[in-house]
Amino acid sequence: MKANVLLLTLVLSLGLAACGEKKEPESAATAETATPAAAMEASPTAAESHEAAADAGGTVDAQGLYAAKCASCHGATGQGVADNPKLAGLTSADIESRLRDYRDGKQRGPKTAIMASMAKSLTDEQITSLAGYLGE
Repeated sequence: MKANVLLLTLVLSLGLAACGEKKEPESAATAETATPAAAMEASPTAAESHEAAADAGGTVDAQGLYAAKCASCHGATGQGVADNPKLAGLTSADIESRLRDYRDGKQRGPKTAIMASMAKSLTDEQITSLAGYLGE
């Protein structure tokens, strides 16, 4: 009898542990997706750099804007950092199209949530300037 209770307890414990493991990767993926954008928005350096991205004449400093909003994930030269995609080699038209889609809430891939939060504050002029700065 004691062996049956022990066996039943063991089986139930393993079953619960197996169920718990399935939920953990989803939580980690969600946290990983949200973390870079949240960190970027909270960074005073990024905010200050973004404010300095436009000069007194109202023209966009695409290099400064890229440094403030993009370089931490896509790298200083657009080669990508970690598992973030590289931008080098994309055309200006493709970059502009992607940024507008992200800003407008269209699904463009697994990083859409991060990119949408980064692109939502971009003006048409900033998008065009970034695309011209980055694209081939």
